Amino acid sequence: MDVANGENNSLAVEVGRIAKLFALYMLKDVGDENAKVTRLNAVGFSNSEIAALLDKSENNISVQLSQARKKRKKKS
Repeated sequence: MDVANGENNSLAVEVGRIAKLFALYMLKDVGDENAKVTRLNAVGFSNSEIAALLDKSENNISVQLSQARKKRKKKS
């Protein structure tokens, strides 16, 4: 591994940590699990990232997002 690849990898790890901290901070006052999932999705986290952050399965996250989209369609 050359120095440039090592630096890029370290940078990617640090950016990942910052993103996780941002996500946790963003959810600190949110009690509802569905709201947490939709909020994380709205700011660009993938289903797998959301699942890892909330200690849920990726399938569970997909179902929650699908139900949230259906609710939004009914309201409009």
